[in-house]
Amino acid sequence: MEHSQPKAMKSESDLSDIVDPRIEEDEISESISDDLTRTTSNREIPQESLEKDPLDHIYVEFTHDDPRNPFNFSRARKWAITLTACAVTGISASASSSIASGDTSMQRDLSATHLQVALSVSTYALGFALVPLVTAPLSEEFGRQPLYIVSGTIFMLMHVALALAPNIQAVIVFRCIQGCVGATGATVVGGSVADLWKPHERGLPMSVFSLAAIGATGLGPVLGGLIEQNPHLQWRWIQWIHVIFAGLSLLSVIFIMGETRGGVLLKREARRLRKTTGDSRYRARVEDEKVSLRTMIYYSATRPLYLLFTEPVVASVSLWIGFAWGIVYGQIESIGFVFRTLYGFNDAQAGLCFLPMSLGALIGFLLNFYQDKLYTKHVHRRGPEARLFLACAAGAFFPIGCLIYAWTSFSFVPWIGPCIGLTVFTVAVFTIYLSVFSYLADCYLIYASSALAAQSLCRNLAAVAFPLFTDQMYTRLTFPWASTLLGCIAWLMAPIPLVLFFWGPQLRARSRFASRLREMQGK
Repeated sequence: MEHSQPKAMKSESDLSDIVDPRIEEDEISESISDDLTRTTSNREIPQESLEKDPLDHIYVEFTHDDPRNPFNFSRARKWAITLTACAVTGISASASSSIASGDTSMQRDLSATHLQVALSVSTYALGFALVPLVTAPLSEEFGRQPLYIVSGTIFMLMHVALALAPNIQAVIVFRCIQGCVGATGATVVGGSVADLWKPHERGLPMSVFSLAAIGATGLGPVLGGLIEQNPHLQWRWIQWIHVIFAGLSLLSVIFIMGETRGGVLLKREARRLRKTTGDSRYRARVEDEKVSLRTMIYYSATRPLYLLFTEPVVASVSLWIGFAWGIVYGQIESIGFVFRTLYGFNDAQAGLCFLPMSLGALIGFLLNFYQDKLYTKHVHRRGPEARLFLACAAGAFFPIGCLIYAWTSFSFVPWIGPCIGLTVFTVAVFTIYLSVFSYLADCYLIYASSALAAQSLCRNLAAVAFPLFTDQMYTRLTFPWASTLLGCIAWLMAPIPLVLFFWGPQLRARSRFASRLREMQGK
């Protein structure tokens, strides 16, 4: 039988604690072995002839074509799970923005200020910023599906609590809790995609995930505006409608998704075999290589910060996408304000002005098929930088969209003008979002989850800050100049993808993490 001892942690340099690969939440890894029970001599032995030697371990693994291996699920089942997970993302994203549509009735019913209502948007993003630092170890320990179910249940209950909230303080607290559990839709879904699809297959599933994350951010206020316009519904019914969608999503997770984490499935199988056979030698490899949950959470929380402050690649793309995401959340606050003020739109009409965000996300989704072709054609020559072809173009269209929105924000310019600017801006943001995810995953491999958590932290901290000053900025600078200021800052960041495209390999060659990865690949 296969007899392996648990791997000991190697002593490395002063980076040893940070780069220990056993503690990486290996969302990108496919290191699932090839057989159900294998021996050190690679000789399979019938179960009835096994010696129950307490010093030996019989490792439970997947066979090459094992139907229990998530990689071997049918395409129909893979897509059913992927779309269910993306629906979780979409509902979480729409909840982040839809509450802004109920601004007027919420201020009236709760005697709240506009700033307090804006704070309810920001506190939701705060949960998105902090919780991903600890969710990956939880999904490793307990599996993906339990995390979806627990977080989905709390998410739905928070909508109920919001609908019944007696004051704005309760709304802010409930929104913060809701953001913490809603973050599952932004973090664990990427891991679910990696569980099911091999690297060359992930382009389309990740595009669908990004479409849900950004497109639904625009759809939330559309629905919210229509509800707010009805005097018998308004802001509380925005929450009740979300309760319905969140409940349907939760039922889909329970009945469609199932567990997809390979290591968790193998642990369950080993536990079943130990119980049914009485042979304690049955084990999953992750049980021998496992560190404590407390230790995993510690590294999961600290390694992204280490990467953020020591890796130029991570720092630069995090700054770029952080600024872009901050503007997205700033637009959630500004769009209704701009279109009501300039064009006298009512709540329903102002809500419909968020549709350009969803349209821009859809256009970005379609453009990504071209990016995938470019990647396939050039990856052998350019490496991870082949992910950045359209990101270089997005670096220019990002500020262009801001400037179109800025200089069409006049009452004598038809409303379609600012909508075009919003569409161009969102196409660029979608491209940036997807490019950053793919590029960091390719650059940092087993450390990709930490790199992605670092950019997620920057992205969502910006989303916390921007809604708190957006209205004041647009009021004091006027609509054109406020958006022009954002566009000018975006122009300063436009060279970031170009620098990475041409000099990314040199930057990674100086990286201590990249050196560690090269050493591991050479073994």
